[in-house]
Amino acid sequence: MTEVLLISQQDIKSALDMEKTIEVLEKVYRAHGNNQVNMPSKITLDLGESNDWPLYGGSYNAMPAYIGEDLDVAGIKWVWGFEDNPKKGLPYIGGTILLNDPRTGEQLAIMDGSYITDIRTGASAGVAAKYLAKKGAQVVSIIGAGVVGRMSLIAISKVLDIKKAFVADIRSEASERFASEMSTLLGIDVIAANSNKEAVEDADVIVTATIANEALVMKDWLKEGSLVITLGSFQELDENIPLSTDKLIVDSWAQNSHRGELLKLVHAGKITETDVYAELPEIIVEKKVGRESDKEKICASIIGMGSTDIGVAGTLYKQLSKKLETKFNMR
Repeated sequence: MTEVLLISQQDIKSALDMEKTIEVLEKVYRAHGNNQVNMPSKITLDLGESNDWPLYGGSYNAMPAYIGEDLDVAGIKWVWGFEDNPKKGLPYIGGTILLNDPRTGEQLAIMDGSYITDIRTGASAGVAAKYLAKKGAQVVSIIGAGVVGRMSLIAISKVLDIKKAFVADIRSEASERFASEMSTLLGIDVIAANSNKEAVEDADVIVTATIANEALVMKDWLKEGSLVITLGSFQELDENIPLSTDKLIVDSWAQNSHRGELLKLVHAGKITETDVYAELPEIIVEKKVGRESDKEKICASIIGMGSTDIGVAGTLYKQLSKKLETKFNMR
């Protein structure tokens, strides 16, 4: 008989900050780089593209993983995203995480996955910026004034000495609110741009964090030495950026060939695995060199890996299991 811990979003928010999340993600990426992760490609249940039944405009992903080394945890995230949810007063993305003991298979915890998804996605942008941004990068551009855009700017501010940031969003009121709130939170000048181009053209690091499926950033807007990090589930960049960048880097080729920024190019035969310079874990464990000059333009497609969710969840479980009392028994 196993005691299963129920961990709420409130519990997670009280115990998890961005510094801790970045630390855990680096551990997970190192485990990947050292071949200590078993992570099947995510499975998608799509309820938004078939004409055989009502279109609900959303999809689910099942994301299982085991991470070895000092994390030693197994689990699965069941995450969903529905386009019309904001109109219903619901978050676009939600999720649940199940943790299991890798030695016995017994269930350890059922926990909210929504906040972990948001903060680990932002943290992944921070890790990418830490290893791939040019030395002395000071200006950041965020395309998409939502939760992930906020998390991304917070994460990047933890790893780079940011002096200024720009934000652009299809909703001007959202970008203005973002600029006001993030300026206060981070103590830097955050400017609501009038256009994506205005937001991007002076930036050292550009992050796209939207639900778009169109080019939001054009190749001609990028200055020398820029790093572009795309986090969305669909296309967000001019295809000429990943096709002509000095280095194309992904978190996982298996994931990127399944969904996200590169999918259309993969289906069109324009990008194959041989076009990818490296996976981010290879750079972190120094199997590959990251940035080699301040002139390189680098594109990082970070589609998100279930291993990062399970790594963060497992770390929280170990931290919270001695404190929380909300438990129930499973036979």
